[in-house]
Amino acid sequence: MPSLSVSLAPWQVWLAYVRFADHPEVGKVRPVVIIDSDTVAVIAAKVTSASPKSQYQYYELLDWQEGGLLKPSRVQLAPLISLNPDDLLNGEPLGYLSERDRSAFAILLESSSA
Repeated sequence: MPSLSVSLAPWQVWLAYVRFADHPEVGKVRPVVIIDSDTVAVIAAKVTSASPKSQYQYYELLDWQEGGLLKPSRVQLAPLISLNPDDLLNGEPLGYLSERDRSAFAILLESSSA
């Protein structure tokens, strides 16, 4: 759980416990990119290194190591997920998206929600 002294900011990459939408009583630990945060929930995008699934759109991270990730990864554009701040693990982010990944991902996010 992040300590109260940690401020969440867009484009941080965190490890989080993410519950499955169809079975919220179970989930798995996975990296997420913080999109927005407020006092009630954190809006995040799932990060994966698994093969892309055809039903989802992704952004391939160019600077995945800068984000603190261990292997080449992609960010899923939708659906975005809502997390409780207690779901964020280790008390600090793994890293941050690079400027070029932030810019490209933000453009794709905006166009996918339009």
